[in-house]
Amino acid sequence: MRPQTLQSSLFRPLFQVGLSLGIARERLLEAVGVDEALLARPDVRVPYAALQRVWTLLVEVGGSEPLAVRLAQALEPTHVGLVGYVLVNSPDLRTSLQRYCRIHALLDPRTTWRVLQLPGMMRVELELDPQDAWASRLKHPVEGLLVAMVASGRELSGEDWRPTRVCVTHPRHAASSDVEEFLGVGIEYGASANLVQGDEAAANLPIRHADIELGNLLHARAEAELARVEAHEVRSWRERVEEVLAAQPRTGDLIPSDVATRLAVSERTLQRRLREEGVTFAGLEDAVRRDRAFQLLRDGQLPHFEIAFLLGFSDPSAFTRAFRRWSGMTPGQWQVSQAAKP
Repeated sequence: MRPQTLQSSLFRPLFQVGLSLGIARERLLEAVGVDEALLARPDVRVPYAALQRVWTLLVEVGGSEPLAVRLAQALEPTHVGLVGYVLVNSPDLRTSLQRYCRIHALLDPRTTWRVLQLPGMMRVELELDPQDAWASRLKHPVEGLLVAMVASGRELSGEDWRPTRVCVTHPRHAASSDVEEFLGVGIEYGASANLVQGDEAAANLPIRHADIELGNLLHARAEAELARVEAHEVRSWRERVEEVLAAQPRTGDLIPSDVATRLAVSERTLQRRLREEGVTFAGLEDAVRRDRAFQLLRDGQLPHFEIAFLLGFSDPSAFTRAFRRWSGMTPGQWQVSQAAKP
């Protein structure tokens, strides 16, 4: 399963575009739905819907501007973290693109990139997920991805290479001529596919200052990180919250906003995800507290007042009331019943 979250570093160049259009940083942060301190952390992942909200805002404010060019000019490959460092330390543009097509899901999970080797040329095709028709409707996001690829290739190689062909499925717009001027080639609008094509010489351009051995190590790390993210995304939000709560020395020390921060989402998003799964934060906390209570009583190593403290109860009597609700017995009665079992 492809991850449904984005690496936070992807928003850095988009914010630069927004600021260049005069959009207040607070408004951009509101569109993302994550506070600035959290967004600045390289390990944080942001819900995919945030990308649509930010692009919608950019197009609303600057739709007549060549946003794809602005994005390309704002983007430094290393701005996007691990993926960028893999590209910077690849031997040539061909290898860089091939690696990107594999690990790009760390940045943008719902696009598919393919590298096709044709006689005397190399083609890179971009396919959008059917649920992301908004990207084609807004036009600029698709162009932004293709133009950024060309610009990154120029930055990495130090050569002002020009693609031989660029196609997009959406129609022309007010800033199309500016985008074509930047690329150095006319764009085929209303085409059947989104693609960039270059000749063999461009594909073979070496990456300046690349550390090939480091690039190989980073590529392996990126593959492992992608596998980890994909595995994590398969788990339900209920499971993720329970895992965070169960890992705490004392139940009840974390409030919903604390857990949301650890899961790299806003508190509002976390509560909504839990509602969608038919559970509540309070209910999950109660379940974790109940399971821990049974485990601690089963171990029989701690007095009841210490167990009450570890479970986050104000006093032993509150623990007793809760345990009676869970089991129909007091903690002591339950331990006796367990000891009587063969």
